[in-house]
Amino acid sequence: MTTLCIETATEHGMAVVARGNGSTAAVSWRSTAGHGEDLLGRIDSVLAKAGATRDELSLVGVGVGPGRFTSVRVGLATAKGLALGLGIPIVGVSSLRVLARSISTPPGSVRVPVMHAYRGDVFAAAFAVDGDRVDELVAPCFGAPHDVFQRIREIVGDRAIAVRGDGVGPHAELVARVLRAPLDESARRADAEPDALLAEVLRVRSVEGPSDLESLEPQYLRPSDAKLPERPLRTDRDG
Repeated sequence: MTTLCIETATEHGMAVVARGNGSTAAVSWRSTAGHGEDLLGRIDSVLAKAGATRDELSLVGVGVGPGRFTSVRVGLATAKGLALGLGIPIVGVSSLRVLARSISTPPGSVRVPVMHAYRGDVFAAAFAVDGDRVDELVAPCFGAPHDVFQRIREIVGDRAIAVRGDGVGPHAELVARVLRAPLDESARRADAEPDALLAEVLRVRSVEGPSDLESLEPQYLRPSDAKLPERPLRTDRDG
C-alpha cells in the first residue's frame, strides 16, 4: 500500500508518501500564491524521493481546512483529481487536527492549534492527544482571538495548554494572557509535521473509512468575502 498525503491549507504546503515497507518521504515548501502553481510538481518530487510512481498509489489523503480559501480548494481539487483518475479512495482530514498532532507537549496538556483566519480573526480548536487517539475538547471555531481563546480556556478549565500555528505570533499577548500557554519557538511554528498528517489520514481511514469523493468539501468555517450583488448587474446590452 502506497499512500500520498497533501496539506495546503496555509501557505506552508506539505506532501508525504508512505510505502508498504514502512518507508516515508516528505517535502515541505512555502507558497504565497495558493499552491496552484507548483503542487503537481511537488507531488512528483515526493514520489520520486520515495521511489514510487502515481500508478502505485492506493490511497490519497488531504487536509480540508480550515485555512486560506484558494489554498484549501487547490489541495482538495488536486487530491480529488488523483483519486478519480487513479480509481483509489480518498480521505479528508481536519487541518486543525493535523496541526494539533504536531504540538509537542507534556502528557495531560491540551493542544490548541491556532491558525490565521485573516481580518484579525483566528481558527482554533482544542484536543487531548494520547498516542494515536485524538479527543476533541473544543470543536473547530472561528472568530476574534480574545473570544475564541476565552471560550477555549473556559471549557478546558485550569488544564495546561500548548499552542502552535501561524495565528500564535500575531496574537502572542492574548495567547499568553488568556490561554496561559508558553510561547517558545515550537509554539510559533506555522507548519505541521509530516508524521502528524500521515497519522491522521491513516486514523480516519481505519476508524471512519474512505471519504465520499463526490461530497467531500472544504471546511472553511468562515463565509467567503466574495458575495453576489443584491441586485443583478446591468450591462449595456440590457438596454
